[in-house]
Amino acid sequence: MESDHIRRARMARLEQAYDAAPGRYQLRLALLAALGYLVMGAALLLTAGVALVLVFHLLFRPVDDGWILVPILLLGLTGAVLARALWIRFVPPEGHMLADGEAPALRAEVERIREAVGAQRLHGLVIDAQLNAAAAHVPAGFGLWRQRHYLVLGLPLLQLLDREELASVIAHEFGHFHDGRRRFSSWIYRSRVGWHRVLDGLSRQALGSQVLLLLFFRWYARCFDEHSFVLARRQEYAADAAAQAVAGTTPTATALVRVALASDWLAREFWPDIERTAHAQAYPPVHVGASQARGLADQRRQQTRLPAWLLAHVPDPYDTHPGLAQRLAALDAGHDLRLDSALPPAAAGLLGVELVDRLEQRFSREWQAGAKPEWEARHRRLQAERQRLEALEADPRRLPAEWIEYAALMEEHRPATDAAPLYREALRHSPAHAVAHGRLGMLLLRRGDDEEGVEHLQRAMRLDAGLVPVLLRDLDDHVRTLAPEAPLHALAVRLREAFEAGPTAAHGDGVAEEAYSPHGLDASQLQAIRRVMAGYERIAAAWIVRRKAPGLSVEPHFVVLLEWAGSVASEIAAVPRLTAQLALPGTFSVLTTTRRTPELRQLRPRVGEPVHQRR
Repeated sequence: MESDHIRRARMARLEQAYDAAPGRYQLRLALLAALGYLVMGAALLLTAGVALVLVFHLLFRPVDDGWILVPILLLGLTGAVLARALWIRFVPPEGHMLADGEAPALRAEVERIREAVGAQRLHGLVIDAQLNAAAAHVPAGFGLWRQRHYLVLGLPLLQLLDREELASVIAHEFGHFHDGRRRFSSWIYRSRVGWHRVLDGLSRQALGSQVLLLLFFRWYARCFDEHSFVLARRQEYAADAAAQAVAGTTPTATALVRVALASDWLAREFWPDIERTAHAQAYPPVHVGASQARGLADQRRQQTRLPAWLLAHVPDPYDTHPGLAQRLAALDAGHDLRLDSALPPAAAGLLGVELVDRLEQRFSREWQAGAKPEWEARHRRLQAERQRLEALEADPRRLPAEWIEYAALMEEHRPATDAAPLYREALRHSPAHAVAHGRLGMLLLRRGDDEEGVEHLQRAMRLDAGLVPVLLRDLDDHVRTLAPEAPLHALAVRLREAFEAGPTAAHGDGVAEEAYSPHGLDASQLQAIRRVMAGYERIAAAWIVRRKAPGLSVEPHFVVLLEWAGSVASEIAAVPRLTAQLALPGTFSVLTTTRRTPELRQLRPRVGEPVHQRR
């Protein structure tokens, strides 16, 4: 698995190529898109032609043993996979579609901005529950050149921004409508979605004649994604320029800053606080929308300056939006922006109080209904964890694996207790447990023990490269709260330089070249593992294999492979917690079958019988 460092370096080279010759770059991208359609069209014609020849042969010169049905079925399967990948169903965006006469003030404001930008007319205005805005292009009927345009505005966005700032956001989205390369961009977007669907379909059923196509699209999908990614980022700058022309520099800049700060607050404070209530109640909160609105209002009042850590934030290399610092520089907006504004949020004035309340209640109900199954499962798991914690407290005679589990449970369920001594004791029993080193390192950093904390983080990342992005993200979250002159800033930079480029990749997620053997765990160790996994309803099955990989500093190393039966979001939330609870006599990496990487496809036949299976 390539590191973010490698991805960013490659994107930088492509961006330089675009800046040097935009026209040539777009021609190159168009030819690259045409190559995919050419290969797919040739594959469809070839499979259909050969299948028809075989069918005619079967009709007019029948054979007794029926062998000819096998290639017909294989060719038909290949054609079905490719045809399905080409069929993309476009529907209007989800949310509350404003009816005629509804929210006239918002409609008038949107129409004013549309005319100022010179964008195409809208076919619908949608309010959804996201802190975001979007320009949605939906093909009309079967026409690839004729489209319906929708503007999507999030209710939280209207509750955060004032009218001037909101005008800049709306103008930004109309900038996407107005862009002269709109049709070309829409075609590129649809193509990128289609190629990933082709790759996904072939990855699931790579048999016979499909293998060559799989190899081609495995390379092609990534290549096309990266080249179109550069175009998408450049279009964001063009849309920002449209917003600046309509709303002015300051509202455009402050809107970007407010949305970035509010998004950070939602991700790091609001939603974690909501999830923590699962400790006490078995059902999701009812009025989450009203709570979010109050929090956004507080954020608007409290944030008066642009914090330095926000400018230093490095965007995800897979995010098509440029970093905030780059966008502010393109707007020629200074870093001394003041966020104090006498204007109120735009929601009440543009939507009306009654509609705001109605939408808040609707979105809260929808969120509660969607969150209920996962929430109930989480509540049951937390109850089981508390019972397990009480059992471990009652019996101080613990296995090495149970010391790790005990420390993790205390950190989760007894936040007022200092878990650092418990992790130290756990590491005395299991000195090569990567997650324990990582958790102890972060605990030490939070209480000011920088040098020892960094030592434990380094140890964790050397033991398991899979922890590198997680720990670097946790380190960034901690460092951003410190003063710019704090010594830990320099330590964090050195740590990122040492590990982000992937020097530990030899013992990370790549598994294609290593030698494998049975796990060799004894009955008591397996029992402890099964007990932890039994608390996760989404684990359908789990396998463990021992791996001998060059470059591992500690032996043995295990690969824990999970068949995850839930959503990707639930997987992202649960796997790190599960990793913290597991304890094996050595280092280990936790992988899931939902990733479907080539390495996992090679590993899957080697893992033997599952060590845990949900009945």
